[in-house]
Amino acid sequence: MEIKRNISLAQYTTLKIGGAAKFFCEVKDEKEIMEALEFARKKKVPVFVLGGGSNILMSDKGFDGAVMKIKDSRLNTRGSSIECGSGVLLSKIVSESIKSGLTGLEWAAGIPGTAGGAVRGNAGAFGGEMAETIESVKVIDMNDLGFRVYDSTECGFEYRDSIFKKNYNLIIISAVLKLKKGKKEEGEKKAKEIIRQRKEAQPFDFPSSGSFFKNPICKNKELIEEYKKDTGKQAKDKVIPAGYIIDVLGLRGKKIGGAMVSQHHGNFLVNTGKATAEDFIILSAIIKTRARNEYGVQLQEEVQRVGF
Repeated sequence: MEIKRNISLAQYTTLKIGGAAKFFCEVKDEKEIMEALEFARKKKVPVFVLGGGSNILMSDKGFDGAVMKIKDSRLNTRGSSIECGSGVLLSKIVSESIKSGLTGLEWAAGIPGTAGGAVRGNAGAFGGEMAETIESVKVIDMNDLGFRVYDSTECGFEYRDSIFKKNYNLIIISAVLKLKKGKKEEGEKKAKEIIRQRKEAQPFDFPSSGSFFKNPICKNKELIEEYKKDTGKQAKDKVIPAGYIIDVLGLRGKKIGGAMVSQHHGNFLVNTGKATAEDFIILSAIIKTRARNEYGVQLQEEVQRVGF
């Protein structure tokens, strides 16, 4: 394992922005993860674990510590279970599950992140989420460098949240997913349809971090009725898509510096070229202020700010 210095992080994030990491390394197994953590302890610097680089807003100043990019690509299928290292791309897990005649992950087709990031943020789309498939998660606790396995009931999964997201000291090493037996042809068809819908609705013309805001609970009855009238859909549990709220605020195309609200989807903030993290922070603040002032809605960022 090689520890590098002053490595630009923009190349490792899907938003393509961010300053340099004081220290940077790629780790492919538990032994190298332990080595990296011990290095950080000796240097007395904080650690940030990097997966696929989506759902991250990296500071223009970079990260004054050690960034550890996990490249653990272990992937094993046993019966209806899949054990995967946290560095495995979610798209690869979806592909392997379908090849093995398993169903339950098709909703994740086309998502660019890794298994570790998906578990940590309880990623979800098209009515599915990671919490539905997790059997167990193995972690290293940075506080004592000890290993622990959490079963699904201990993971504290909530909407785009988990115990791992709340506790930065817990580094996800691997996970076991429990799926169901299905038909390969049906899985392929469903995954292709999900990818088609994703390409149709989401922007691919500029770099983005994925969905920028969580879908909020809305107490504004007029907005709920407007949403039902416009889309023909009920606001389940009073949750309205953040993208819809941004649209009715007339903010598609709103631009600050190189950061812009996508013309294709209101909940995607994109880098039109040479954007800074500060551009995204200002644009996000404008959106949140307008949503609060005009509809009484508190938008929360789904992206994680790093290095601020």
